[in-house]
Formats: sequence, structure tokens, C-alpha cells
Amino acid sequence: MQILGNNYRKTHSLLRLLIPSKWGILCLVGWYMGLGSTAIFAQQLPDNQCDNVLGVGSGDFSISSEIGCAPFTVKVQNTQAGSIKSRYIYDYKGGNPNAASYKQDTTRNFTYTKAGIYTIMQLSESAQGQALRACRQITIQDVTPPDFKVVPCENGKVTLTITNQTAAPYDEYVIEWGDGNIAIINRLNLTIDYQYPDVTPKQITVQGRSLRSLCGGKSSKVVVLEIGAKLAKLDTLEILDATTAEIRVSNPNAIELELFRQEGAGTFVTTGTVFRADGEKAKVLVDTTKIFCYRVKPRASCISSLESNVLCVNFLKVAPTLEANIVSVSPYRRPTEVSKMTLVRNGAIWWNPSITELYREDNSGDCNKQSCYRLQIDTRSGTILSNKVCVDAPPVLCVSLANVFIPDAFSPNGDGINDLFEIKADPTAEVQVVVYDRWGSPLFQSTANQHFWNGTANGQPLPVGLYTYVINVKDKVGRVFTKRGVVSLLR
Repeated sequence: MQILGNNYRKTHSLLRLLIPSKWGILCLVGWYMGLGSTAIFAQQLPDNQCDNVLGVGSGDFSISSEIGCAPFTVKVQNTQAGSIKSRYIYDYKGGNPNAASYKQDTTRNFTYTKAGIYTIMQLSESAQGQALRACRQITIQDVTPPDFKVVPCENGKVTLTITNQTAAPYDEYVIEWGDGNIAIINRLNLTIDYQYPDVTPKQITVQGRSLRSLCGGKSSKVVVLEIGAKLAKLDTLEILDATTAEIRVSNPNAIELELFRQEGAGTFVTTGTVFRADGEKAKVLVDTTKIFCYRVKPRASCISSLESNVLCVNFLKVAPTLEANIVSVSPYRRPTEVSKMTLVRNGAIWWNPSITELYREDNSGDCNKQSCYRLQIDTRSGTILSNKVCVDAPPVLCVSLANVFIPDAFSPNGDGINDLFEIKADPTAEVQVVVYDRWGSPLFQSTANQHFWNGTANGQPLPVGLYTYVINVKDKVGRVFTKRGVVSLLR
């Protein structure tokens, strides 16, 4: 129950006569305070000990104002003649004021930072030492800026709606349309239409206002009236996994947009999802066996025909084989809208597919390390990110010199057994051999026509002994393996 100024003791005494209760004032009487947009009744104080307490007399004090805008500093002044030792509890909630939970403050100024109705209790003494008490209530009103949305219709007409009246409950809202005109709406009608003479962008300002105190917050936003200049659209459609994707919308005017889905060649039907903010995201269901396309359109009837662009899901497929990973791209559902396709592998651009090239083999990579692929499709007005596929490197990449045979001795004596120092490797590999004498001078270097050594130099047989070699093996994907060692020449 809201009690003002000197009416406090009279009302409290009256209620105690009408309603016998040991815990004081019941919330049966209320005064309209203008705290927001509804009549405010002071909360019941359990075990209210403001007055009528045995052995306690009545004090008196004044407050600088009974209502203020948060943050608000109140000033109190003792007005009880002859009373001394004044202390104040600035947020009395009932019960014994001498309890440890209450701070008795001798300061006569106090700042309230939050909106609400507060009881201030004064504790003092008479010149004869009798305890005195008095209470006043103060209302602190909110200054939360009002939030609003503006729906631009055709030909400069707009519809403005207050959207946070519960959080910022003002009695009325003063609207500056940005063209010199002002309108006022109240809490009973939070929507208003306005017709501009032109369609140039306007800054609209809304000031919330409480009638009793004129407290209120203010907020502004620039509205693009040429609705074709900043149409809402789907920014991205990102596939997260086999069943889930995420859609992000561009909604510069923060209007309500309803999301629709098309399956295959069917019609678009609502998903029930509504976007209200620029950059807002929502998750949607997808299916690897179906093609889903999405679009949004305004819910406001005056612009419901302004449908957005369409983005369709696209799944990437990677089939590992022994020698390569086969990467295939599905044709996009709306190919004429595609401006570019980019295949990213391990965070770097690897390939730009086209309508005529939707398949490629990847025979590169690192042994025992996965390669991760993702397709990005850029359309004229949005982007699709496919599923991310990670697979192991092709097994052939894990072949090393363990699959290359290098003899450790040979005997070029013409008996047809081990007469040549010959390296055996995969037929697709390129093998280069260089043989050195003990001083490091090359004796033999393989060529395309001669890839083995017969133990001679310059046509002359070399003596028995150890000869150093360096062998380089280049596999079909361009990796080079090097082996250094010695071979025994026997006779």
C-alpha cells in the first residue's frame, strides 16, 4: 500500500482499527503513483514497527521529494521539535529496526539506484530519552530506455510498436518522427501508424514518460523507409552435422520475419521460426537424403510480399580410396544464382568447383593426419557452408622406403647371380642412384636408360670393397625419400 507524507500515521491507525492484526498494515488501500503504467500498492510490511509500538513515541521528518527518477538522491530533515539523535533506515522492510540486519545511518542524504517503493524510518529520542519513530515512503521510478520496432511499408508509411513496455512501463511515449512532427501514445495503445511525405531515412526517437514524475528513458534508431534498399535476407546457411543447420538473417529494420522451408520441388511452408533482430540465428533440421531450401518473409501484411532470397542445403561427399580421396560436389539446387564455389581443405583454398567440374581426386596429404574438406557456395545474396568432412590420408601416402629393396652386396663376376647393384621399387616411382668411392668422388649415377650399376667406372672393373651410395626415391605424388648407405662389391 502506498502511503504519502503525513497521511502515514493516520492511515495506519485507521487500518489497525478496522483490521486487527499484529503485523500492521494490510495491502487493502492503494494510491495511484504513476510508477510506470499501473496503480502501485505498497507492499505489506511484515511486523511493521513504524509506530504504535509500546513505549515508543512519534517522531517526524520531511523528505525532499516523495518521488524521483533512478538514480535519485533523497534528503531528509528532522522536523520533530526537541528530538535528538536522529538516525535513518533508508529501506525498512519490517521487523525490529534495531536488528543487526539494519544499518542506522546518521547521513541525511541517500541515493537510490533501483526503481521501487521504499520505506524510510527515522529513529530518534526526545529530550527526556524516550524512543521516537516515524516513517515515510518514497517512490523511485525507472528510466529504462523504451525499445521499439518500426515496420516500413510502401510509399513512406510506417508502423511503430513499443516492444518492452513490461520492462519499461511508462504512462506515455513521446515519439519524434525525425521530420519535425511529434506524436504521443499511451500504455493502452502501444502501436501507431505514420505517413512520411518521402522515403528518405529518418531517425526516430521515443521518450518514455511517467506522468507523475516525468521520469523516462529515451532511445533512437535510424529507419530506412525505402524498403527495397535494405531488404531482409538470409545471410548464411551453415550445415553443422547430418541433421542440423544454422541460418543467420540480415534484418536491418529488425522487423518480424517468418522462416519458410521447401522440400525438393514442393511449396514453401512455414517452420514456425520468427526472427526479430538483425544478425539473429536459428537452427533448423536437415536431411542428407533430401534437398531443403529456405527463405524468410515479413509478417507485416503491408510488406508480406517482399520475400527474401533463397538458400538451399548442399552436402559434400568424400570417398577415401587406396590412392586418393575422391571429393564430389552435388549440383546446387538453384545453379543460376551461384557466383562462386570454393572447396577448402585444412583451412586453405584447394579447388574452385564449377557446374562442369564437380569431382576431383585428392592424392596429397600427410601420412597419419586427416584432411578436412568444406564447400562454400556464394550466391548473389547469401552463402551456404556445407558439412565438414574429415578423412585419413590415402594409404598410399604412408608408403616409405620400407617398400624399396636395396641390396647390401653384389658380385659382378658374370655368373648371372647378383651381378648388378639394382634398386627395386614401385614401377610408378622415380629412382635416382649415385655411387661414390671412399674419397667421395662419384663413380656412377643412374639415368633413365641405366638405373643399375655393374661395378665399373669408365668401363673398368673396380676392386672389391665398400662403396657409398645415395638413393632418392620420388613417389607419384611428388614426395622424395632419401637413403644413404654402403654396398659391398664382391668378386
